[in-house]
Amino acid sequence: MNKKFILFVLVLVISIGYLFNIERVIQEKLSLLNKSIQSTYINIFVTINNSIHKYISQIDYISQLQTSNEENLRYKTLYETTVNSLNELNKNINIIEPLNLDLEKVKVLSYYKFNDYSRVVINKKDLDKSKIYALITFDGYSAGIVLNKSASSIAYLNENAKCNYTVFIGENNVPGITSGIQEDGQIIIKYVPIWQNIKLGDEVITSSMDNIFPFGIKVGKVTKIDIQDNIQEIIVAPYAKNIGNRDYYLYSNELKDTALFKIKEEIK
Repeated sequence: MNKKFILFVLVLVISIGYLFNIERVIQEKLSLLNKSIQSTYINIFVTINNSIHKYISQIDYISQLQTSNEENLRYKTLYETTVNSLNELNKNINIIEPLNLDLEKVKVLSYYKFNDYSRVVINKKDLDKSKIYALITFDGYSAGIVLNKSASSIAYLNENAKCNYTVFIGENNVPGITSGIQEDGQIIIKYVPIWQNIKLGDEVITSSMDNIFPFGIKVGKVTKIDIQDNIQEIIVAPYAKNIGNRDYYLYSNELKDTALFKIKEEIK
């Protein structure tokens, strides 16, 4: 009885299943489950693929940035070089145009003596032995004098006691003569008339009265006034920076005077 009943129930269940398409529902559920698994797999694949592409893109971007940075560094170097050249050109223009001078570039070759920084040999040959030449910095300041000595062109810089050229001091053009420097590097101006009024801060320029420098080349500014018995000495902070400088302009005054021979003999 029980066996027949159980068989009857199974047949009934199967019949109802076919009647209501339970098998198809189960297949659809399994299909949906399969689709979910597929979707999950695809999503994971897409995520990983996007991450790989993103990583590769970042590598490419970093490489592009490195290349761009290298180019920028090259452009920066070129820019700085160009700016330096322009600054140098502007310095040259500032001298040549306002003063309208016939200047020649010269370069320092060596010290005249190793223990004397105030005299240097320049790369100019065959200077006129009867003349004294003016030495001017690229930014237009007086630097010293040059003469032909023992077949070499020797520059006596402002720092040398024998670097003597005439100057004017202040608005009244008070005369004086350069005579080397103090221990602190400031120029000494000697033989300044005691009756002339000079003020601290007065500007000192070349006077051209010695036929060495042209008129108006800047020397420096007065920082101290030493009044003595019948004369006064002036201390001047120089504009020119000669120590370590290797490039100058050479100026030749076309005028000749016998006084130059006397000055040259004193320098010797």
